[in-house]
Amino acid sequence: MPSIKPIRPRFHLEVLSATQREAIKSATLRVLEQTGVKFPSERALRVFAEHGAWVDMATQIVRLPPDLVLEAMGRAPRSYVLTGRAEGTDLTLDGTCSYFGTDGCGTETLDFTTGERRPSCKEDVARMARVVDYLPSVAFYWPMVSAQDCGRLAPLHELDASFNSTAKHVQTETVMGARPAQYALRMGEVIAGDRERMRARPPFSVLICTIAPLGQDKEGIEAGMVYAEAGIPVGFMAMPNMGSTAPAVPGGALVVGNAEVVSALVLMQLVAPGAPVFHSILASVMNPRTAEYIVSTPEKYLCNAAAVHMAHDWGVPSLAGGFGVDAAEPASWQLGRDSVYSALMCTLAGTDMSVGLGMLGASTLLAPEQIIFDDEIYHTHRILAEGIDTSSDGLALDVIAKVGPRGHFLAQKHTRRHIQDLWIPELTHPRQPLDGTPMPGIQPRAKAKLDSILAEHQPQPLEEAAQAELRTILEAAAQELGS
Repeated sequence: MPSIKPIRPRFHLEVLSATQREAIKSATLRVLEQTGVKFPSERALRVFAEHGAWVDMATQIVRLPPDLVLEAMGRAPRSYVLTGRAEGTDLTLDGTCSYFGTDGCGTETLDFTTGERRPSCKEDVARMARVVDYLPSVAFYWPMVSAQDCGRLAPLHELDASFNSTAKHVQTETVMGARPAQYALRMGEVIAGDRERMRARPPFSVLICTIAPLGQDKEGIEAGMVYAEAGIPVGFMAMPNMGSTAPAVPGGALVVGNAEVVSALVLMQLVAPGAPVFHSILASVMNPRTAEYIVSTPEKYLCNAAAVHMAHDWGVPSLAGGFGVDAAEPASWQLGRDSVYSALMCTLAGTDMSVGLGMLGASTLLAPEQIIFDDEIYHTHRILAEGIDTSSDGLALDVIAKVGPRGHFLAQKHTRRHIQDLWIPELTHPRQPLDGTPMPGIQPRAKAKLDSILAEHQPQPLEEAAQAELRTILEAAAQELGS
């Protein structure tokens, strides 16, 4: 059976003071009212106009009065549940713990057998879903790479591969457009049982990226309205790049990203008041010497953690970015350095969700064994964030008194009970071979564990009837939308 181990922090990090949070919120409201955001969707423009926003149909710019923003955001729920299809795989987004998911949308993979770099395919999506189903560190699954062997219907095939290969919650970031969204909803109904059960217990959720600076994607925003009306949780992610699509300062990047995300969340509430939504900002930096995209910088880490506070100030759950780094190879010094900051900082800031496990090259390359490295980093963060137990059992005074000076604790029942709870990282502290053979290097050991999971772990299968229904939906989508 799949299981999840969320992080429940005992202490918290404040990246922004209350005064700083209010300054960013005030600046965001000013941008929304005076500068506006572009919405290239006739339906979205009509909805805004009907609710009193200033709308320029020619330029597709929408300016939002602060009262409209605050009223709409006040309807969004602070907590709700994302469901898996197996017991113990639900995610309750109520601020008490942080759930982590994989990274997604990679275009290449290192082949599972040969290690050669190649374009990704649907089977890669399914394989990694099976690994995710096994690892308790991963609570929900983003299809990690694109199903490039499935043409225009790749996003729906990624959803199909995910539903068939893990019983955990699935979050898609690629099924965009009103009609593809309708097919995704039909697939969700198959998993949930029917439309009302899907609304009550959504087996999938959706993340939609905005377009910096201050723009929305037509297909994304129109899909978002369809999902919101059906009760599928939908979030928006801004990705401001400091120096190119955002000011070259973290505060300005947060204002731009916040305006993009909040304007989209307002639209969801106007279309479907009370719709479950979430907020996400993943910042980056432009290298001023080469113009390359950099995600492994301190400014990015600060922005990602600060965005958690901003989401909660708006009264909605947060999805943060962690782990996604620039490193091109597993087991490298750079990866070890950069994987720590954002994931841990966002957790201590109180994020409801975080993504990024398993990808390299700024989230473009799947190195399959990387998820094993990230799994160990995750559990290190989990133990750090959960802190020290100071209950009577945690302080062990009775045991200390019983052993006394110059004694030994190994023979104590308390020791035998709790020594099993101490987490020992397997990659850095493996069991030595009893026959004296040399220990393989750390990367081959990670690959061996991945291969073992794929060989031995069998996710809870969908019923044959459900699998057949999903195939029928894909066939109907191919006839309407083209393959």
